[in-house]
Amino acid sequence: MDELESSSTPSPVSGGLVGDVKEKLNLKSEEEEKVKEPEYQWTKPTSIDEFEIVDKLGDGAYGVVKLAYRKNDPKQEKVVIKYILKNKILPDFWIEDEELGKVPKEISILNEIKKKRDNQEVYIVNMIDYFEDKDNYYLITKQHGFGIDLFDYIEFNKEIPEEKIKKMFYQICKSIQFLHHNNIVHRDIKDENIIVDEDCNTELIDFGSSSHYNKKQTFDTFCGTIDYASPEVLTGHPYVGPPQDVWALGILLYILIYKENPFYNVDEIIAAKLRVPFVLSNDSLDLIRKLLNRNERVRIPIDKVLEHPWFNDIKE
Repeated sequence: MDELESSSTPSPVSGGLVGDVKEKLNLKSEEEEKVKEPEYQWTKPTSIDEFEIVDKLGDGAYGVVKLAYRKNDPKQEKVVIKYILKNKILPDFWIEDEELGKVPKEISILNEIKKKRDNQEVYIVNMIDYFEDKDNYYLITKQHGFGIDLFDYIEFNKEIPEEKIKKMFYQICKSIQFLHHNNIVHRDIKDENIIVDEDCNTELIDFGSSSHYNKKQTFDTFCGTIDYASPEVLTGHPYVGPPQDVWALGILLYILIYKENPFYNVDEIIAAKLRVPFVLSNDSLDLIRKLLNRNERVRIPIDKVLEHPWFNDIKE
């Protein structure tokens, strides 16, 4: 039998077409590499002019808060910029930071939190960077969800299921636990200082009143918002800090459930009986009463708050 003539057509499994295809694929991938944009690298800003302002988010005691993006960021990722007016910062709210030098306490504390969070979820605003000019410090943080605060969330939602209230409040308590374990008190816990995303995950913001504390020293100046202030603060007694944060948590939980403040004025905060419009659950009411105990010495501490039976079905 005559030998079969070898075909001049390249084999689809060796050399020939395979080589051509590989060569074309390599050329294509090289072309793609050429047009691929380099990954954006954050560098420390030196001027507010480096940012495109998108929206004004709010006003505070020390300045304004705006939504913006870096002009040289091709993805235009949104950030939140808090303008802190230097001439509005009171003497007690400056600190000589070992790493940063003389800065507002808010920046020093958020920088400390940034280093200590160690990739764990602490439900606290994440500082990206800061810079200053002659008039302001600019505190740059990540945007959380759509940026709605808990005050607006409560206003927009006529009925909030208990499981959602529990989830949000648990996360808020976890953020306070992280602070207290690191000897930090917030001193201005309120619905306007909690940001909520579309999945009801929370983030604690505005550390303008925050400070370090130790049990051997006390505060004697009022900070925060009167509606959330504890009786001992309003009556002028020196205070340590953590029990006052816990009282504010009690006011917050009450507002989450009942959509109103439990006390209408300072006299009521100091002495009035707690109004209970209805009982959402026995455990939630029990926790509110423990949080709003007027005796700060026996007021429930944050670790015990998170061990309360109301949170038994929480899954982190």
